[in-house]
Amino acid sequence: MRDSISKLCAVPLILTLFAIAACSGSTVVTMTATPSSDPFVAYRVGLTSIQLRTSSGKPSLMILPAETLIDFARVTDLSEVLGAPSVAKGTYSAAEITLDYTNAQIIYDDGSLDGMALAPLAADGKHLGLVRVVVALDPADPLRSAVKQAERLSFSFNLAASNLIDLSNNTVTITPLIAASTQPIDAKQVRIRGPLLAANGSIFATGVMPFDSISAALGRFSITTSDTTTYEINGSVSTGVAGETQLAALPANTLTTTFGTLAVSSAAGTSATTPTTPTAPSTTPANSTASSVTFTASQVLVDGGVRLLGLAHVLGTVSARSGDTLGLEEATILQNNSTVTISGASTNNVTTTNSGASTNNSTATLIPGTTLINVGANTLVTFFGQDVADVINIQQISVGSVIEAFGTASNTSAGQVLLDASAGRVRLDLTSASGLVTAQGSGSLTLNLTTLGGRAISAFDFFGSGADPTQYGVATGSLDLTNSTVGAPVIAAGFSNAFATVKPNFTATALLDPTSIQAELVLDWSGGTAAPFSSFDGSAIVLDPAAGNFGLRHQIQIGSQAINLAGLSSNLSITPATNSSAVFSIGHASSSTVENFDTYAAFISQLQSELNGTTAATGMTALGQYTASSVAFSATNITLFLND
Repeated sequence: MRDSISKLCAVPLILTLFAIAACSGSTVVTMTATPSSDPFVAYRVGLTSIQLRTSSGKPSLMILPAETLIDFARVTDLSEVLGAPSVAKGTYSAAEITLDYTNAQIIYDDGSLDGMALAPLAADGKHLGLVRVVVALDPADPLRSAVKQAERLSFSFNLAASNLIDLSNNTVTITPLIAASTQPIDAKQVRIRGPLLAANGSIFATGVMPFDSISAALGRFSITTSDTTTYEINGSVSTGVAGETQLAALPANTLTTTFGTLAVSSAAGTSATTPTTPTAPSTTPANSTASSVTFTASQVLVDGGVRLLGLAHVLGTVSARSGDTLGLEEATILQNNSTVTISGASTNNVTTTNSGASTNNSTATLIPGTTLINVGANTLVTFFGQDVADVINIQQISVGSVIEAFGTASNTSAGQVLLDASAGRVRLDLTSASGLVTAQGSGSLTLNLTTLGGRAISAFDFFGSGADPTQYGVATGSLDLTNSTVGAPVIAAGFSNAFATVKPNFTATALLDPTSIQAELVLDWSGGTAAPFSSFDGSAIVLDPAAGNFGLRHQIQIGSQAINLAGLSSNLSITPATNSSAVFSIGHASSSTVENFDTYAAFISQLQSELNGTTAATGMTALGQYTASSVAFSATNITLFLND
């Protein structure tokens, strides 16, 4: 695998600093997406390039070596490492990001099995192709690269702010808004995918192949494991030292996928961690002159054995089950050395035949319609993050299960993709059940479901599963149910229970209620407005619902609950959240630029200078917590789009 930076200097594997940090500046670059109340089954576009700009505006380092396919609908719950490039000494104030919508697959979840395919349009109504956006960092906190310094650069694609959907014409008008910061801007789990370079005890080194790319990105770094790190290596489950031993025995360049925590340690010894975990990452001592970015692993997955056999890897949510046959809608297939015809696909690797498709730097293909998965008595079933090798029956796979299936792919006479996993394996990934509470019991909830596995509930066929979506039983164990009262929206994370069993239908490992669900405010102004707020200053933004010429979207979404802004009894106060990572952004539609600020004060100061009576605001989003009793929104993220 290409690893040009490693030739610059050799660093012992035992260091938890990035391998390049000791001889030149380096930056770990991550990408995520913020969710949208407009639900997407898929949002697959090409990330063509990310190029840094110096403080003088000159183009500099190209972070990506080749175009990479991203499904932004799949990364709302995690951050993906794009690379860890060596960055020449200097100050960088912005990045130019190019997205390619030429062959985009954007599918809106309208509740139907296949969803609704949307055509991407530019603001002028023409079909969208390449889009370039200049994303500026906070002027007070640019990226400063120096010898022996390792920094973090975070990007987040805002799905709600970037897309305006017209369901009557099956189109979506796109003006990308991408937030950026040198600080962690979320508390999400981080994923690193790349070739195994070396392993020694509790430390192993990898390269980076972001998302489903087949090309190596820039940089390499070390990953630290712990006694609680779980491993699944070609279907073999282990934890701690046993997993470390298995990992060390793998051939070099074996593809690994690691989930865990990034931590940025400053020269003063303080650190910012994403997300908080019981395992504390190492930090730089207070008397050190170097900074570092470290990664602590919680789960390590290796599926290379399947790929070497030329088998396919299918990801999706089970929408129906009949006997030992599973149905997945709009699944994704990753495959090597096999040929399957996928009509209507737009991206895939070079070994797959696609009707009318183009090819790019990815092994992943979205499969329109229904994909069939056959399982059997010899199918190996595992749980994501499992720390013991329990025997799991295939009955554990039920409607709503999010799965990764490994087997032999072929086509049925009807043109569907069929994956035979009867002698293969299935991994059950964490899924979510979202709905309104209809009853609370001791260690249990009953929900009227609205979504399962991220899909609208009407897309599922529960026949034979034993579950009723209007009376869906969730086992909550010792989780706190204080705020999960009847009528309240909740989101349970966990696993669907076995097929063809009575309540409970789902076992929750975590639970969000109205006090912890991330609320999303989305607002459009018809034709734009030069005076979008009653007031906005260093303490709050005040929105008068009676004075606004609201457009199509004007709501606060809290899980399954939607609050109409036009129906509020008093003015809505939006204030910055305290004690949290945050980013505040001003998008400029005509110039395709985005200004980002790490502090609310800097954001408001800039906004006061730009909302000068002639510039119009066209849309706004915010993420945070909403308190109905005080009509108050505490925001960790605010975006405002202007028409200039």
